[in-house]
Amino acid sequence: MKKNALVVESTRLFRGLLRETLTNIGINCKVFSTGKEALEAEHEYYDFIFIARTLNDTSADIFLQQYNIKFGLNDSMTAMLINGTTENIEHDTNAAKKVGFKFIFSKDHLEQLQSAVLHRLDHYTFEVKAKILFIEDSISIGKTVTHLFNKVNAEVQHVCRLSDLKETFSYTQFDLVIADYYLNDGETGDDVINYIRNHENQDKTTIPILIASGETNQHNRTAFLRNGANDFIIKPYDNDELLVRSSNLIRYHRLLQTTRDQKNQLAKMALTDQLTGLYNRHALYNFGPKYLTNAARYNNHLSLIIVDLDDFKKINDTYGHSTGDLVLKKTATTLTDKCRTEDFVARFGGEEFVIFLTNCDLEKAVNKAEKLREAIEACKPEKLNITASFGIAQLLHSDSINTLFDRADKAVYRAKNSGKNQVMTEC
Repeated sequence: MKKNALVVESTRLFRGLLRETLTNIGINCKVFSTGKEALEAEHEYYDFIFIARTLNDTSADIFLQQYNIKFGLNDSMTAMLINGTTENIEHDTNAAKKVGFKFIFSKDHLEQLQSAVLHRLDHYTFEVKAKILFIEDSISIGKTVTHLFNKVNAEVQHVCRLSDLKETFSYTQFDLVIADYYLNDGETGDDVINYIRNHENQDKTTIPILIASGETNQHNRTAFLRNGANDFIIKPYDNDELLVRSSNLIRYHRLLQTTRDQKNQLAKMALTDQLTGLYNRHALYNFGPKYLTNAARYNNHLSLIIVDLDDFKKINDTYGHSTGDLVLKKTATTLTDKCRTEDFVARFGGEEFVIFLTNCDLEKAVNKAEKLREAIEACKPEKLNITASFGIAQLLHSDSINTLFDRADKAVYRAKNSGKNQVMTEC
């Protein structure tokens, strides 16, 4: 959507130059020769307000004060246009800013004005696209900041007290928390920081925090960061600075989350069998000793089952490896469906699977294995008759992961040699 500019300039030639300059970069222009005409014209919101320092009926500073009283400046880019050199601009800048002008441009250098407008247009296309929790005890500041972020597609939830923050923080996922340091009821930004950094939900403890304050003491400002804030901004806010600092914090946090997720995904892939989605041999030797340690520590039973599909080589040779893969996937699904969430199911390699049954003695493990054997026989992937042999060993005090596995392996070997599709145990 095109942006609008208000131009008030007494000189006809310069009015034309300004109109052409702005129109060429896609700005809609309303041009007036006097302040009276501009103030009496039907009002609309202007993104840019350019006023000549000297008009036929008034001056730029008086006009802008009248305009601000009547319509408000909101977040418009306001600029005074002067006839003069760079030295004149530097001399007049402070006085112009006191009445609401953000920039001063020389009429001799319209390319600088054009460059500033283009930069501002980039700002208008700037988007945050985030959910922000803003704690500020001033309702008016809360509304102003909410409006500012809404314009860049960010959603702001404004609260006035720490108790309100606690109520909404636990059940809503935010990308950023902005907190005024000095709050009502003696609460401070440190209370906000401590609550977030020590939250019971670990994912929420890393949410970036931007502290806002009029504090001018450098030592105190550094303390905000030392206590756990990610950044600090001085009040009253400069809108552009607030948006940029917020955007940087959000972008950096999301980058960290992406990196962390990728790291977790790589770790998961290293422990996962890519065909079946079960744990793999590496995961077995990574997690297996922990199952043994926990069983010994709490004096719990632990049983290990090895499952070996019968005559699997014939399936690959007769129907091809793609069919063999489907059989393995179906077997994996059958095993996980019939096991508890606390049990460990892995593909050890080829057609062999391994299951740790926690809090399960040998008798219960045999019953579980029989149910698994029946389920595999009944699943008939690709309408094929599939069976499996089972070997079981219960953990002994003297067992290591290797000795426990060896005993279960001997049991499955006997099951194979005794006719297959059966369950055998090894004491």
